[in-house]
Amino acid sequence: MSQVIDWKDVSEEGNKSSSKSSFLRLTAGTHTVRPVGPPIAMNKFMIQGADNLWKSAVCEDAVNNPITQNHGIDPSERYAINIIDRADGELKILEGGVKVFGEFKKYNSMTSKNPGGSEGADFKIVISGSGRSKKITTTFDRANTLTEDEVSYIKGLGGLTKLQDVFKVTPNDQLEAKLFGEDVVSGSVSISQKEDFSTGVAPNSNITPSTEEIGDDLGF
Repeated sequence: MSQVIDWKDVSEEGNKSSSKSSFLRLTAGTHTVRPVGPPIAMNKFMIQGADNLWKSAVCEDAVNNPITQNHGIDPSERYAINIIDRADGELKILEGGVKVFGEFKKYNSMTSKNPGGSEGADFKIVISGSGRSKKITTTFDRANTLTEDEVSYIKGLGGLTKLQDVFKVTPNDQLEAKLFGEDVVSGSVSISQKEDFSTGVAPNSNITPSTEEIGDDLGF
């Protein structure tokens, strides 16, 4: 499922109702981002079919789902958060794994400050290589209090994007059809390996997030 979590619930190691926000594409280069608000966690499948097209779905349970049980494929543990992209100042959605979100968590652990709160921080995400050789390095850039203009900008958009509406859970009885097509026969579908997110996440790790939002004293 996708669920708002506390920073302590981001994993330690590997194992959009609104149209106002776009996704930050983590292409090669350096991306500077400012998290805003709380993150969500999810169990997500990303599977390439026989037609070479990628299909994705968020599942309710990492173990008790027909894809894992019938096809031996585990979902990846993923996270998402609203961010301000420093390249253009726009509000976007950042999705990633531990190699991205683990650094946000480290900042929270070391400073006791919410990286997505009003007194949060900027982070640099450096992407090199591609495919299975893709490397992601995330580092703290600088402490950064949201400006009045940034708060007004987000308020003008109607607030932060509701991430749980963007990353909606696909019910178990619809997962196979969504990922493999309507004519799926359990255990006999021709698929490639799951996409290598190269983010240090734990495909076999279930998520036990907090159900409470962390206080962030944001004005929207």
